[in-house]
Amino acid sequence: MQVHQLFKQAQDRNGIRGKELAKLAGISANHLSEFRSGKAWVSPEVFMALLEAMDTLAPGSRLYFCQLLAQEPMEKVNIKPNLVELIELADDEEIEAAMIAIGRKWRRSRLSRRPTEDIDNAIAV
Repeated sequence: MQVHQLFKQAQDRNGIRGKELAKLAGISANHLSEFRSGKAWVSPEVFMALLEAMDTLAPGSRLYFCQLLAQEPMEKVNIKPNLVELIELADDEEIEAAMIAIGRKWRRSRLSRRPTEDIDNAIAV
């Protein structure tokens, strides 16, 4: 797989919308679309901005992309003890980012079980 395909896979897996990602990275949605489809490349600076924006919108998505790039198998890691500690140490902004990520994960799992049900209005993301 090529880099743009791995990036698209990471973005799709994490439910990251192109318009949100492009806006946060400071590029046009069209530029992002061309990169994702392999029609155009992006500069190293834009690529880093995309990875940072992707990880802001869905924490862990940059790590997932890097693991895809390195062709490392994804392993389930027991993060329960660390998760509680992270929550206790998090500030309001970090808690907000975590809640958004949880909402997206929940929505993806619900959509995969009920593809005909429109639940986009059920949660505010």
